[in-house]
Amino acid sequence: MESNEKHLLSMMSRQVQELQESCKGLRITGPQAQQKQQPESQMRRGNVSSSGQANQRQLKDQGHGNNQGPLVFKTVESHFSPASRSNDHYAARLGRQVFRSAGNPRSCPHPKSAQKETWEASARAKSTAQRGGQQRRQPQQAQKRSESVSVKDRNGQRVQSEPHRRNPKFYGSQPNLLDCAGESNAVNEMQGRQRPRGRQHFSQRKERDNIQNSHEGTSQQRYKGPWIPKKHGIPQQHQNFESSAEDSSKPNHRKQGTLDSQELKQLAAMDPADVVMKLTSPRSGLKEFLNQANAEKNLIVSFLKILSMTFNCKSNRQSLHYLLALIKNSMFLKNILPTFILSAQTEVLQEAHLESSRYLDYTLKLLCQLITVYPASAFLDVSLLATLVQSTSNYLQSIGFPISEETEKSLQNLHQMIAYLQEEKRHGKLQSDTYTYFMVPERNDFRHISIYPTYEDLHLIDKPYVRPNIINEEYPDTATYLDIQFRLLREDFVRPLREGITKLLSCNKEDLQKQKIDDIRIYFNARVLGPLCTHSGVFYRVQFDKNKLKYVQWESSKRLLYGSFLCLSKDNFKTMLFATVAHRNIKELTEGIITLGFIESSRLDLVDVKSTDSFLMVETTAYFEAYRHVLEGFKEITDNKIPFQKYIVHCQTNVAEPRYLRPGYQNYTLEPLLKDQGSQPQRKSSKGKLINNLFQSNNNLSQGGNFNVLDFKMWPSKERLKFDESQMLALQTAITKELAIIQGPPGTGKTFLGLKVVEVLLANMDIWQSPSGSPILVVCYTNHALDQFLEGIYSFLKTGLIRVGGRSSSEILAKFSMTELRKQKAFRKNLPSYLSSMYCELIKERQEMQKKIEMLAVALEASGKGVLQLHTLSEHIQVNHLKSLQMGSEYNPSEHYDVLEWLKLTSAPEYYFGFNGTLEQTTEEDVETIASSATEGDIGNLNDLIEEGDNDDELIQVTQEAELMQAERMIDDDDLQKQLQKARARLAKMEEQFLAFNPKETAPPLKSQAESQDGGEWKFTKEEKKRMQKIMKAQLQNTDIMTEFEARRIVNVWDLDLLDRWRLYRLWLSQYQAETKREILRYELDYRRIVDRLADLRNQEELILLRQSKVVGMTTTGAAKYRNLVQDIQPRIVIVEEAAEVLEAHIITTLSSACKHLILIGDHQQLRPSATVYELARSFNLEVSLFERLIMMEVPFVRLNYQHRMRPEIAKLITPHIYEELENTASVKLYENIKGISTNLYFIEHQEPEDQIKEGKSYQNSHEAHFVKSLCEYFIKQEYKPQQITILTTYSGQLFCLRKIMPKSKFDGVQVCVVDKYQGEENDIVILSLVRSNKQGMVGFLRIPNRVCVALSRAKKGFYCIGNMSLLAKQVPLWAAIVGTLRENGKIGTSLRLCCQNHPGNDTLVSTAEDFARVPQGGCLVPCNFRSQCGHLCTLPCHPFDPEHKWYQCPLPCQKSCPEGHPCPKPCWQACGECKVRVGKVIPACGHQQQVACSLPPERFCCQEPCSKGLSCGHRCLRPCGEPCTWKCPSRIQLTQMCGHKRTVQCYQRQEAEAETEPCQATCGALLSCGHSCTGICSKCSSRKLHAPCKAPCPRTLPCSHPCTGSCCGPACPPCSQPCGNRCPHGKCPRSCGEPCQPCREPCAWSCPHSQCTRLCHEPCNRLPCDQPCGRTLNCGHPCIGLCSEPCPDKCWTCDEEEVTEIFFGGEDQPDTRFLQLQDCRHIFAVKEFDKWMQQSEGNGSPEPKFHLCPKCSTPIQNNLRYGTIIKNALAEIESAKVKILGDEEELRSRKACLEQFLEEKKELTEYYLLETLDLHLQLQESNTSLHKLTTLGHKISLLSKIADLKSSGKKLQDYQRIMIQQETEQLVEWITGNRAQFTSQELLDINSEISRLTYLNELYLIRTTMLRQRKTIESITIFELQQKLEGKEKYNETWVKENIDRLKKECDITTGTFSLC
Repeated sequence: MESNEKHLLSMMSRQVQELQESCKGLRITGPQAQQKQQPESQMRRGNVSSSGQANQRQLKDQGHGNNQGPLVFKTVESHFSPASRSNDHYAARLGRQVFRSAGNPRSCPHPKSAQKETWEASARAKSTAQRGGQQRRQPQQAQKRSESVSVKDRNGQRVQSEPHRRNPKFYGSQPNLLDCAGESNAVNEMQGRQRPRGRQHFSQRKERDNIQNSHEGTSQQRYKGPWIPKKHGIPQQHQNFESSAEDSSKPNHRKQGTLDSQELKQLAAMDPADVVMKLTSPRSGLKEFLNQANAEKNLIVSFLKILSMTFNCKSNRQSLHYLLALIKNSMFLKNILPTFILSAQTEVLQEAHLESSRYLDYTLKLLCQLITVYPASAFLDVSLLATLVQSTSNYLQSIGFPISEETEKSLQNLHQMIAYLQEEKRHGKLQSDTYTYFMVPERNDFRHISIYPTYEDLHLIDKPYVRPNIINEEYPDTATYLDIQFRLLREDFVRPLREGITKLLSCNKEDLQKQKIDDIRIYFNARVLGPLCTHSGVFYRVQFDKNKLKYVQWESSKRLLYGSFLCLSKDNFKTMLFATVAHRNIKELTEGIITLGFIESSRLDLVDVKSTDSFLMVETTAYFEAYRHVLEGFKEITDNKIPFQKYIVHCQTNVAEPRYLRPGYQNYTLEPLLKDQGSQPQRKSSKGKLINNLFQSNNNLSQGGNFNVLDFKMWPSKERLKFDESQMLALQTAITKELAIIQGPPGTGKTFLGLKVVEVLLANMDIWQSPSGSPILVVCYTNHALDQFLEGIYSFLKTGLIRVGGRSSSEILAKFSMTELRKQKAFRKNLPSYLSSMYCELIKERQEMQKKIEMLAVALEASGKGVLQLHTLSEHIQVNHLKSLQMGSEYNPSEHYDVLEWLKLTSAPEYYFGFNGTLEQTTEEDVETIASSATEGDIGNLNDLIEEGDNDDELIQVTQEAELMQAERMIDDDDLQKQLQKARARLAKMEEQFLAFNPKETAPPLKSQAESQDGGEWKFTKEEKKRMQKIMKAQLQNTDIMTEFEARRIVNVWDLDLLDRWRLYRLWLSQYQAETKREILRYELDYRRIVDRLADLRNQEELILLRQSKVVGMTTTGAAKYRNLVQDIQPRIVIVEEAAEVLEAHIITTLSSACKHLILIGDHQQLRPSATVYELARSFNLEVSLFERLIMMEVPFVRLNYQHRMRPEIAKLITPHIYEELENTASVKLYENIKGISTNLYFIEHQEPEDQIKEGKSYQNSHEAHFVKSLCEYFIKQEYKPQQITILTTYSGQLFCLRKIMPKSKFDGVQVCVVDKYQGEENDIVILSLVRSNKQGMVGFLRIPNRVCVALSRAKKGFYCIGNMSLLAKQVPLWAAIVGTLRENGKIGTSLRLCCQNHPGNDTLVSTAEDFARVPQGGCLVPCNFRSQCGHLCTLPCHPFDPEHKWYQCPLPCQKSCPEGHPCPKPCWQACGECKVRVGKVIPACGHQQQVACSLPPERFCCQEPCSKGLSCGHRCLRPCGEPCTWKCPSRIQLTQMCGHKRTVQCYQRQEAEAETEPCQATCGALLSCGHSCTGICSKCSSRKLHAPCKAPCPRTLPCSHPCTGSCCGPACPPCSQPCGNRCPHGKCPRSCGEPCQPCREPCAWSCPHSQCTRLCHEPCNRLPCDQPCGRTLNCGHPCIGLCSEPCPDKCWTCDEEEVTEIFFGGEDQPDTRFLQLQDCRHIFAVKEFDKWMQQSEGNGSPEPKFHLCPKCSTPIQNNLRYGTIIKNALAEIESAKVKILGDEEELRSRKACLEQFLEEKKELTEYYLLETLDLHLQLQESNTSLHKLTTLGHKISLLSKIADLKSSGKKLQDYQRIMIQQETEQLVEWITGNRAQFTSQELLDINSEISRLTYLNELYLIRTTMLRQRKTIESITIFELQQKLEGKEKYNETWVKENIDRLKKECDITTGTFSLC
């Protein structure tokens, strides 16, 4: 092995030397060349020869391929996110290589060893050198070789490139240097024979040098080194090599860009993200540059330098991948770059060598990126280039120009990567372009842990490795800090899913059905429906069983919220699919449908999912999107790179000033704070509405400007700034410390202070802003808090404000959203042109790909709903199966779907369930019929898709916790709901064309298709529809599929039974679905790439906006998601509002490397961060925020001590119980008292128990809900506005309970919310419902002090709480202290005292909702008695509202009357209006007496008497007298049609109906040959001259005694198809009744003690019946009345005397009579008399063989041993009859032979009806052919032969005549060859009659032609009459026609032989 390795390395060295030799002969000059070439070439030869051995030693020392140990790669792996890289997995799963080398027409060979890999690279280098030398002498051959270079078009198809016309003197014109590895040895040997050995003669080189020098004479620039300039003046033609990712080559009229030196210089000055976008734009000139034949050296160096700069870009990764794909498949990588690398070995000047060492580093960066992103498709190219780089590096070192240490490390790293991939390829693992090849996991590095759950995560054996958050001491190092935070956050997400699945797998079935698992939510029978294309990507709709979730209130439920993580499994979680909720629609959820986005790895597995697969779907309660973005951000953080890590990690307490504040800096200003404010800034009336113009002043103070901000002595006084001490200290800390922590208890003005800080910072932007621009980043935990803060900033910053994220509810901020700013004309106008052009092109590509995916998606989803149309499945059906399916039907295939009849889904040819894909030909009435019968889940109902929403307009809109969570999770601006609705609407329009039958479709057939004579509709019962729907659903979900082997053995699909037909259909369906899924995933890969590039484009546009802004606002989740944008804009100042509510990890990912100033504002004593796992939150300190942890570690912070919100008695609830001290400002002491209640603060106690909600863990308390509702209504009656009242509750279940009982008409405007979602809010009056009240002492969330603090501190003026206070005080110390304080002050009790405002002293105590009935109008029960303007007294009891009764509505009757004296019937408060009393009046126009309203004049009244006038048609006018007479008479009349049937139309349609006859839809009624009436449609029977088959039941009885089940069978009935009833003691015949039975060969079982039969079972017995009495005793205890050897009758003389002794034959009542019971019908007969009857029946003889029948019930006697001989004789006769019907083998063979011989001899059949003839041949060759079937085939052959003769004789006719006859004959052929059991006599008569008519017509046409040729004159009247009759326009007599035809033939001298009838 070692010797082979040495030999291999030496051989590689020789190949590199030969490649170097090939470069020596090239005239490589630069534009500044001034020296001669000959000495240079000699000098280069000397250098190369001296370095040859060094090269070989260097290669040998490296030992390529022998790297061992763990690999540690330092390349760009960390820059590529899993989301952007995983798209390449698709190609591997779908069995195709996405990216190949564009120059190699063959796929890359798979080597067996590393030696072969190295040999390939060496061979390619050798071939390069060989071809380089040969091209110098034979350019024509080089051009031919270049023709073999092929590229891929956009669809992945290889297309042959045009030949390159190259100049052999330029290296850029050489053939593809990296495509030599695939050439065979024969080609190499042939080239070797053509090229002379040894060096070229000097004269050849000199001649070549002279040619080159002639082009260099004009160069006046300084020589820099040998290089190839662009050759001007000579036209070059070359093929542009495009990658599979490139755009379509559509014509474009815009100017095409070029990458020249000026353009590259501009690119070098741009930001890396901008460079990526510009290079990948459509008209950048990049493709032309990459695929040009030659290029200047300086351009290549500049290009490589720019590329190396783009690799550091963290955003626009997908566009960067696209850029690398263009390079990978271009001539630049395969031709120009190799020679460019080797050209360094031809340089002679030192400057050139130094430059070469630098650009080698750029080249290595490119190669590392290529092999990282495309390890499979770029492996061979990069391997060779790495060898060339190594050779050049060795050469430079040998001449004294070593490369840099960094370049050396990059080169070693590249070799390690190549060696690693070689090993992977050797084991067959290098099959796709996936970055995971270089993720060699380090055991303790969290960056190699998957963000998504793995199988090992969910099936743990050992406990997960998790350490608690360190809160009492500093972290040892940054690595430990990052590891702990990452693992804690990931475990918080994974653990609920793990524990839930573990419980699920271990629980019993009952618990599983009841869903008693806390950690997860379970959904049964989940099925993946199909994809939906949106602007955000491809999502899938999943349907689950909704029946088990009927009790779920989806409006308030937290199930399936946006971003929730789902796990689907069908095998007990051995394999799993992971997805997230992409869209939540309440209406769809009630129908069991949810839209999901599958993660990358799971999307690959969807190709294996069948439509019948049923999954168990589980949902974890964690919001995955927030975890995912933060965890991905943590992976990108490197150790010791965390901003402020000395405080965050090491907890230093000495906080420095921001770095941008230089000591002694004198130009800081506080001017915004020094404006004259007049008074203390007003508080917010509500949290969301800040007072505009917080600081208005006309005085411009001179102080506070241009001073040293770090010197607090120079600051203005707090009185001047109008701050208190704590506010002043907080402001100074926020501005002068690089880490500022400000704690703000409730009401202290945290937001107010934060706005002041922002205003000051904005006034000093010139101090802290970077030269490129960096905005202030404001981060808030919720969207609502972010809106509030940004609205405050808007009061002093009207421009430069941006809100990132699309879930803002603020109208003020709407114009500052990213979406709106991107739409502005000014922005679009100034946008770089390359971005605009790229956007248009990508949108077009996305739309094209979307159409393809949606068409396949519709087909896939339709395949699981119903039976697909035949043309949809045709590609997956064998040719013979498809032909037999189409031709085997009994009816016309053009009028129905054969697959439905084949599957027996319909029993009538007129009714089929599918549409033909359009409704253009249907009437409006048809469309209305379909729409009215559409089911609730019908996807075709477009109105339901567009208009979705609740109808709960009558209920109050409460702030649901689920709604708030949903809103906070939605980050993007895109309206996904509208996109999904549009996608579903598009799918609905396309779905119809795929289904032949949809089981969900309940609409009846179109009326225009189903009307009959009496106007009735189709008689298809609902029961039959339901039955077919049930069958359809069961069969589509059945998993029994026919194998392909079984399917290949089938000849005629119509011979299969129904079960096998469905099995075969499911085989076709499964193949169709599998292929469709593969196609969808192929297109989805391209679609996702386009979407990702569009996302990069949008990010680039947003980056331009953000760089121009001053303040950017984001939520914490949004900041984590857009972390790459944050890194690009480099914000120096970050302000975090509500920082104590945010998990520490969220804040860390928000900070960029440029952050110099961090301000945290919050209150850790209010709400803490919420964690999913309680144990992690408490025991592992996950709920401790960064804000709280730093305070605990004594990092300096400032607390605001003055509250401006609560009146003092409310503030005492939290001070000192929660806050040790909290001062009140003077403003809160001036609040007015609450009206109507004796106190401003009160707690109502009760003992009423709570109610647990069935769904989830929430609770409700009905007693509290009704009390709160009544109290709220009472406040509204005290004239408080609803907006001044807030109802808080601690549980979302109580929220839903309140919503149900609070109508919108009364409570619209009242805010109802859970406590957790109301932090930071306030209102005048707050009513709190605590909910919890139980005997177990459970208080839940009320135990947490932080939540208690929020709940008690939201009210400004009045606070009222209801709850079980004794329970809380007993369980929670905090509540005990609060309750104690309340009792001391008399603010707690069981009843609340209400006070009447109008009658002081009238107080009412209320403790329940019913007690409020004593204050019905908010006052007391004293009558109001206020006299209103109408004169009536107020009827209401005392009410404080509307004291002047301006809005009072008097309910008393109105006292006014009309002029006629009629009293007003309305109440007093309503306007009287016109009198409506009916009185008799005479109508002037007609004189009729009518009842008219009193106020209506008679001349304006329309008389309602029937009109007496007559119409022109004779009918009477049907309208009222006062209306104009109708001009369209609607009376129904009957018209007689040509066929004699009546047709009913409206009178006004008579003329139109008589002029345009419609096809008669009445029943034909013609008398058939069988004596029955035809039941077909009259128009159909008359048009095709063939009556419908008679459907009357056949009256015959078959020889087997079964009735014939056929329909009017004609001459002979078909064999019986029922199960055979013949049986013996040994078994039952398994065949059908019509087949001969197999004789039983067992011994006869008829034996008794007196005698025994010795024959076989099927032979007549040779013993006599035994007449000895039976000696057995029956179960009743009486003796048996039967005979020996016979089964005992179940009757006896004693118990059944009346039944036994019934006289039938006579003698039954004799005491010695023995009886026999028939086994077939159980009737009892006397034996002697029955023996005689059987013998007489046998002797009578019957013309047809049959069994004896029971004389009582006529049941065939088939099973009786006593009469076995008689039965066997009858059975023998029946078997003979069966053989006669079926035919014996000899007869069948003879008939088959005759028919086959006829088919072979009848040449006309194969000439005109080849397919039909072949099908008849196949049917004749079937093994199970019966005589009955052969008879039917004989009729088909005979009739088809006659038609073939007719068609043959029509050759002499004119074209129009031949076509007319051919149209009718084709209908006959379809009728004849259709699937049928037999031909009836009527059918044979009709068909022969039609053939005769067409034959006569054919003769008549030929007679006319002959007459014209012979110019004879014959009676034209006779010919016209014949033509009218024979063309079907009139009835005719065949005898008359024959006589006239014969006469005409004689007159024309036409021989009869030509026209002899068949």
